[in-house]
Amino acid sequence: MHEDLIGYLLGALEPHEMRRVAQWLEEDPEARQELEAIERSLRPLEEAYEPPEPPPQDLVAKTLAALPPMPSPDSIGRDQTLLRVGENSKLPESGSHDLVDLPKLEPSIDNIRGRGYGWTDWLGAAAAAVVMLTVIIPALAAGRLEARKTACQDNLRQFGTAITQYVSHSPQERMPAVAEVGREAFAGVFMIRLNESGLLTDPDLRWCPSLDQPPRMEAALTDLTSVPSLDDLHDAPVDRLKQIQQYAGGQYAYNLGVIEEDRLKSPRFEARASFAIMSDAPLSGITGTTQHGKVVGHNGTGINVLYEDGRVRFIPLAALETMPDHPLLNHRGEVEAGVSVDDATLAPSWRPPFVNVRQR
Repeated sequence: MHEDLIGYLLGALEPHEMRRVAQWLEEDPEARQELEAIERSLRPLEEAYEPPEPPPQDLVAKTLAALPPMPSPDSIGRDQTLLRVGENSKLPESGSHDLVDLPKLEPSIDNIRGRGYGWTDWLGAAAAAVVMLTVIIPALAAGRLEARKTACQDNLRQFGTAITQYVSHSPQERMPAVAEVGREAFAGVFMIRLNESGLLTDPDLRWCPSLDQPPRMEAALTDLTSVPSLDDLHDAPVDRLKQIQQYAGGQYAYNLGVIEEDRLKSPRFEARASFAIMSDAPLSGITGTTQHGKVVGHNGTGINVLYEDGRVRFIPLAALETMPDHPLLNHRGEVEAGVSVDDATLAPSWRPPFVNVRQR
């Protein structure tokens, strides 16, 4: 059963297995203690993780600054030879067989030290630096993007584990619900429901590694270090309510729900490989398929999407247009709740399930 506890912790079990383990944990204190021990043993791995340091933005300037100074025009042509002829050296007279002092063939140490860099030396060093930077900078940039993309995928997998555990305790095996109207009618309430269930271990997971956290000035009314509670949501004045709806879900996108039996409902969990439940959040609202390159993606390359079966896929922006179920638009091409039970639509925190919705 040790493997079952690990699978439960990682969200790697089927829904019926998750329910079985959840019931076992409720009935057996020793199982709960073992689960806590497994969590403690895995926590150092997460705490020890440090993303790679990005290259400094002034790397090119620092490299060029490290080159030797360019020679002055007066020094050009000076000390061009390393052979020194002695001042007292004399050529033999005609017919004389006497030996004379020949110039030394060894390089003069004094000349080597005093020679300095010539134009050709400086240009060669500069060209080598440019070639090196041309090769290294793109590789460093690509590595930085890949590291952020991977960190974002790790965040989504942790969300997937929390959602699977949430579903295992839901009577109808449904995901967190977005209300049709009222204060809970926004995508970010998804995160509040996970937090209220005790399944969100780190509030900072809400912030995408590829994006900066919102400035304090923009979120002055909201504590960005914690997820607000449902009580905070319902008791908040209008201005603070807007801030909560804006930032509760951080920088990720959440499923807006589906139309089932002519009503908005949270999706029933069926471990579908093609049903999206979370993704990187668009940088702003999407109103059509022509705006993707400007508003979504890791540097405009693509988005990470968490699917119902627990997989996280990186989807290039160009591939979004050809997908049968676009993760950011419903089947009508709108950023609204899915029009059927198999139509997944993801949206950033502030988005209501429908365009014209009363949110308070």
